Amino acid sequence: MVGAVPVKVVRQEGGQTAILAFNVHLGRFESNSRYYSMIRRDDTGLVRQVTEEEFEFAVEQLRQKAS
Repeated sequence: MVGAVPVKVVRQEGGQTAILAFNVHLGRFESNSRYYSMIRRDDTGLVRQVTEEEFEFAVEQLRQKAS
């Protein structure tokens, strides 16, 4: 999580990394590389690792807000 935004770091074939952030306006995950440096540096105090259950709960809450 970066603040209230669920963000997935996904390893792709070939060793590349994709950053997928939840877009509350669209109700889905989208590629968004601006979070990469925030996660890598973690100097904002906004980055926190959560369990899969916490992550899914946050996504569901945001999906409900979007609809």
